[in-house]
Amino acid sequence: MISQNEFITMSLDLNLFFLRIMKEHSFFLEVGFTPRDKDMAERARMFRERFEQLLSEATALANGNVSANLLTSNQATTQYTLEAERLTNFYTGVPFNLELTRRERMLRPTGPGVQDAQLEGEVERLDRRAYQLTAELVNYKEQLLRSVRTCNMFTVNYPLLIEHILREARHFMNMLLMLVRRESINRPEDLISQELFWNRQMGEHAKFIAGLLDPSEEALIETARMFGREFDELTVEAEQVSRHAMDIANVTANSLQETERLRDFKSAGTRGLLECRIQSIIIPLLGDHVLREANHYLCIMGACT
Repeated sequence: MISQNEFITMSLDLNLFFLRIMKEHSFFLEVGFTPRDKDMAERARMFRERFEQLLSEATALANGNVSANLLTSNQATTQYTLEAERLTNFYTGVPFNLELTRRERMLRPTGPGVQDAQLEGEVERLDRRAYQLTAELVNYKEQLLRSVRTCNMFTVNYPLLIEHILREARHFMNMLLMLVRRESINRPEDLISQELFWNRQMGEHAKFIAGLLDPSEEALIETARMFGREFDELTVEAEQVSRHAMDIANVTANSLQETERLRDFKSAGTRGLLECRIQSIIIPLLGDHVLREANHYLCIMGACT
């Protein structure tokens, strides 16, 4: 059983990271449909706006109530987020609440003292609403994935990407459920399952990057493919450790090293997209999005930057 303060801080840290991720998942889906499926695009738009509203409410609760690690590790936003949103708006015409991003960047961490029961209640209501909205998004993503895989619908998003973001939504829901039960989401015994999950996600990020770069970017494509192969191997190692209750120290050390390298690759790539030095069909916000997820994973492994 976690304390009141731990519940509040863990919940707000989690929501500030994942609500923005869910908002952007909705956006990536929204802009990926053909004119025939404008109703599906409209549903994605509504999810984007609802997650943005919930993120705004979470940000209002978060000032003075989140961990220093969240704020210093570039999980909620990075140095690129504002420009990535601005340029993505320019390319797509989809509006982004830049003021909300600025508000997040000005948040202060938890100070000394005990947080009150009223705040605990507000945060629990936030967790429950985030769970419900994410459950609705999961149902939408499942419907979309079925339609795409049975060739009843076309989207520019890879089927694997839809499965990938569906997996992340379910993961978010599991974390929220643990918190509402007052269970810690940072238990050492759960680290291997987190590594198994995030190594798979990191590997798929690398594969998506390789597939979205212009064919002329041969060196970057090969680097991305190399990361994909290495994280596939790390996923297998984590799965073996999980099944046989082996020591996870070596897997964690290797995962940490590779994630730091991938984080640096993503950071350079996002900067290159913003400066128009990389030819691709990668929307700038996607570069920043996967960079934040690498930062989040590093924090899980105890290496917040």
